[in-house]
Amino acid sequence: MIRTILCHSCDECLTEVSNAVRHHASVMHTAMEVAKGDVTEEQWKAFKDSLANSFLEAQAAWDAYREHLVEHGLLRNPPSNRDVA
Repeated sequence: MIRTILCHSCDECLTEVSNAVRHHASVMHTAMEVAKGDVTEEQWKAFKDSLANSFLEAQAAWDAYREHLVEHGLLRNPPSNRDVA
């Protein structure tokens, strides 16, 4: 039987992903509430920027976690959009 060795960084990466996704979910839920009320265009733009940033942070954490698991041989790199016809 081949044993895959996991490391302390696996847990750290997973925690970082979980925290980033929870943060994005919180920002998104707040955005939904804000959208129901009266907000100025300037307030909404600032909030959209916050929402976009939280999404990008979650995506970056997810990508780093995926790459870490690839290094362990647990996942293969998915084909890029350029590789898909």
